[in-house]
Amino acid sequence: MHRFSLALWLIAAVSLISFPLLHPEAEEKETVSQDSSFGDLNDPDFVSGWKKYSQEKDARPLKQWFQTYPKVLTGDCKFRSLPDLEGPQYFSLDCADKKLPGFFFAGKDKILYPDKITSFHVKGPVKMGNMVYWQLGFSSDTLRLATGKFSSVSANDKKSKINDKASTENFGLQYFLSIARHPASRPAPVGKEIFFDSSCPLLYLGKDADFYWDKVLYFSFQASCIPSSPYSWIRIKADAAGNVQVDNKPFESLEQGARFLAKLKLQSIEKDKIIWSDAELFHE
Repeated sequence: MHRFSLALWLIAAVSLISFPLLHPEAEEKETVSQDSSFGDLNDPDFVSGWKKYSQEKDARPLKQWFQTYPKVLTGDCKFRSLPDLEGPQYFSLDCADKKLPGFFFAGKDKILYPDKITSFHVKGPVKMGNMVYWQLGFSSDTLRLATGKFSSVSANDKKSKINDKASTENFGLQYFLSIARHPASRPAPVGKEIFFDSSCPLLYLGKDADFYWDKVLYFSFQASCIPSSPYSWIRIKADAAGNVQVDNKPFESLEQGARFLAKLKLQSIEKDKIIWSDAELFHE
């Protein structure tokens, strides 16, 4: 009986040792699947998409590629700042054999060390003038490196500061901040009014349009108090004459980087954006 138990123990031990050796491809496949969630700038789909964007002015394939990969690795490429303009910061991705211009960052913090950026995500395309730009987003760790703010403030402290900035009586803005920190498709309280007060003014990015699908013109803004959320990108539809109302007056153009107070109504809440209506803007 003792010998029989010993034999069973030896068989079990050998099985445990030999199992991974019999299936080395299983571990390799798992590694590949984990890496596949990251976008690679050498991906043929990215290369062809960038060619259509830069040469044929067709941003659709590249937009789809960026939506497929929520995180893109820079690899051997480095971000470089373009000459300072008012408003957002503009960048190109410089690689060994090519330069890829057309990116911008509209956060309140200035990117001082773009070469330290090793990964990013694209919030979406924004049309400014006749050019389509790609709005950059970064993780909190990457942003700290790129801005030089090596703060030890905890995430909970940061959230409490955001809440402190919003007026305790501005329940609409508090609701927006709550869902902006946890973006997801959810039923919208249609018609709920959100007032972006002086604690969270809107930063003007520029005009853009769904120029491939419809002819509607939009004025694009960013909620300055929570730039890392996809809900921070706020589009306000222009009127039939291509104007937007500011202080109850029509404006055909606004200064990029200008800050505005705003009153908007929720129309729908999707995974990566909020649809707004009935916008009213006011100079800060």
